[in-house]
Amino acid sequence: MANVDAFVSALTREPQLLGDEWVDFQNGLIGAAILNDRGAIIAALFDLDAAILRRQPPPRSQAIEFAFTYDKAHLLPLLTRVWPIPDDLPHAAAIGNLSRVKQWFDASGAPVLGDLEQQFPRTSSHVQTYDDLHWGAPTAQHVLDTALAWSVINRRFDVADFLLEHGANINTNWNSHEPASILHHLVFLPNPYPSMQFLIDRGIDMTIKDYRWNGTAQGWARVGNNDEKMAQWLEEAERQREQKR
Repeated sequence: MANVDAFVSALTREPQLLGDEWVDFQNGLIGAAILNDRGAIIAALFDLDAAILRRQPPPRSQAIEFAFTYDKAHLLPLLTRVWPIPDDLPHAAAIGNLSRVKQWFDASGAPVLGDLEQQFPRTSSHVQTYDDLHWGAPTAQHVLDTALAWSVINRRFDVADFLLEHGANINTNWNSHEPASILHHLVFLPNPYPSMQFLIDRGIDMTIKDYRWNGTAQGWARVGNNDEKMAQWLEEAERQREQKR
């Protein structure tokens, strides 16, 4: 994305892009800025009083999901100026609200999730996630596993431990794009090692292969991300774990 000064200059020359008829365009800018970790772009857009700030209800968006899925939760103070954080188990897990997470379980420890559709707001990305993961209609297990993934990605490890103790599957095929594993997803995130170590310490199956390429997380690191250091780190972590058994 362009630098902030160039971005502001372009919108100043074309002020109609800040208007109500261009809210979808503004929404797209925000999504791209999240993926590229350009909070300054979002802040500049808001400083220019973009119409998206006033749209009620807010436009459907992947913004909050992008923040939690790609370890960009530090952008939430900007994003929540437009979109509230949904009140469901995955979002409570992602922000590390353990007390709220516990409220989604009964005294016996079983999940009490209500309408499962409400645990997955039907934005286009959630529909895509279900289609790509071949999950079909939402189930309680899907909700638990998504909550686990988001808590691990965002290093909410106390929440992740609670979820593992209450039925979440550490070997779920949850991934942002296709059936694989949480470990596969972490390969492409900034500073994934604490989250990877958490999963490894708790016994994730490191031989899980993805649906499309038949590769392990180590293979994704080496080939997909071209990160030999990470691939060797995963190999060594697996070897050390096996030695402890």
